[in-house]
Amino acid sequence: MGMGSDLFALSALADELNLALKGARIDKIQQPEVDELRFFVRNNGENKCLVVSCNANAPRIHFTTSKKQNPKVAPNLCMLLRKYLVSANIAEVKIYNLDRILSIKFNAKTEMKDDAVFFLFVEIMNRYSNIVFTDENLVILDAVKHLPLDIARDHVVLRGVKYSPVSQKKTSYLTDCFSVFENFNGGDLHKFMLDNLSGFSGATAEEFLFRSGLETTSEKLTQKELEKAKTTLEFFQKFSKDSPEFAPCIINDKEVYPCVYKSLDKGDNVQPFKSMSEAYDAFYTDSDKDIRNKARLKSLATQAKHFRVKVEKNITNDLERLAECEDMDKYRVYGELIVANIYKLKRGDEALTCFDYYANEDVTIPLNVQLTPSKNSAAYYAKYNKLKRTKEFVEQKLVADRELLEYALSIENEIAELPYEADVAPIEEELAMLGGGKRVSKNKKVRKEKAEPPYIYLVDGFYIYRGKNNLQNDELTFSLASSNDLWLHLKNEHGAHTVIITEGKSVPDKVLKIAAEITASTKNASCEVDYTQRKNVKRKPNGHPGQVIYVNYKTAVATPDAHEEFLVKH
Repeated sequence: MGMGSDLFALSALADELNLALKGARIDKIQQPEVDELRFFVRNNGENKCLVVSCNANAPRIHFTTSKKQNPKVAPNLCMLLRKYLVSANIAEVKIYNLDRILSIKFNAKTEMKDDAVFFLFVEIMNRYSNIVFTDENLVILDAVKHLPLDIARDHVVLRGVKYSPVSQKKTSYLTDCFSVFENFNGGDLHKFMLDNLSGFSGATAEEFLFRSGLETTSEKLTQKELEKAKTTLEFFQKFSKDSPEFAPCIINDKEVYPCVYKSLDKGDNVQPFKSMSEAYDAFYTDSDKDIRNKARLKSLATQAKHFRVKVEKNITNDLERLAECEDMDKYRVYGELIVANIYKLKRGDEALTCFDYYANEDVTIPLNVQLTPSKNSAAYYAKYNKLKRTKEFVEQKLVADRELLEYALSIENEIAELPYEADVAPIEEELAMLGGGKRVSKNKKVRKEKAEPPYIYLVDGFYIYRGKNNLQNDELTFSLASSNDLWLHLKNEHGAHTVIITEGKSVPDKVLKIAAEITASTKNASCEVDYTQRKNVKRKPNGHPGQVIYVNYKTAVATPDAHEEFLVKH
């Protein structure tokens, strides 16, 4: 269950945020992602960053210590929020509409220095999540996702329309909802709760039953069981940051909870935190990077896949054409046998049956009745020569296509291993060079970005470089490295080129071991890494960037380790 599924966790978070944010001043607002806002606030002499996201896979609101690059041009929503909310104070944070919507009230000043009130509604509902900005009358000023009438008849989100989220048809557990349990007539109580009570995820409903001592499958509840349910319901309804059991945690690495769920607690599967914000920040920050990285690389990965599939089809066609050439010698023999037995033939014969001295048996050769015997022979020789030329051409093409497939696979490998902060331009350029991507129009002016450097490490006085893509690997190996520098690469696998700059010195075993571990850092288990002097590495003839052959190498087994402690910050 995600955070967007449970009002119980969200209520505890709202209570915590209200205490921390009441009176906070907005210093800065950023929108690093299309669906994510960051409010930099100051309260009681302390600076904090509040992240608000409506990403379908990670909707959330919490304080964060993570950092994201601010776009050079602020989106329209961000500009609007800056106009109205910078220097404003937060008045209140609370649950809205008894639903998974968190309301932030701002006290601000207009350009004329008059008092003004604004609201930010954070709808945390998985793929239906949204962030909506309104005035004091709840008239929508803007939102991350606009929902016109033809898309969302019950919940229109457009500028100038009054904000009116859909009300839950179920009864909220935060209301006087005890009658729900009195109306239970037997069956699956867990399912009955989810069908009739809003605000509980499946895990929270399970915890409710566990704390009440009630069975999932049950008859109509007895008076004693109803009393237990009532006591447990009051626990959930009154739960807040000040409750004795308030203990934010992550359980099973799957979800954030406001207290330890007894139904899930196995001791070592509970990771405690000081606050809900800290728990959510720990839970979502890395997964958010993965989610966004996959999203930004999706188009690139699709282009690379289509190109690889195209090359695989070419290889299949090559093999089929070579299979057709397997019988070519048969046609040369047919031509020869027709000439040797031409005295037996006359125009109009449909076939020649004769002794094949190559196979040492009789053979029947089909003839074209419209051609003379000599022209039938010439036709078979012509077919043989054509297939011979085809075979020579396709054999060369097959070698080139297999080389290209290796290159295509290396690009897919690059994309799969590309970290969140890495530039995609070099890989886009690679695909464009191959005709597998989209080239930028020559008429379109694009600001030239400075080329992204390789990873640089400094270990005991030795600089180690590791490439990030094929183009960079090529430059690293054949431009930056000298002939006596040490060169490393994964054995028989796609991967980055790594170079140890020796400056004529002998490389200590420790430095070589660390360089090998850096080379293996993209793998999940120990693997073999080849290493040799750079002078033993040559570009593969007619190969693509990053494709090499090397000799006189040694092999070491390395445990994957990125060794970020040795990274040189640019």
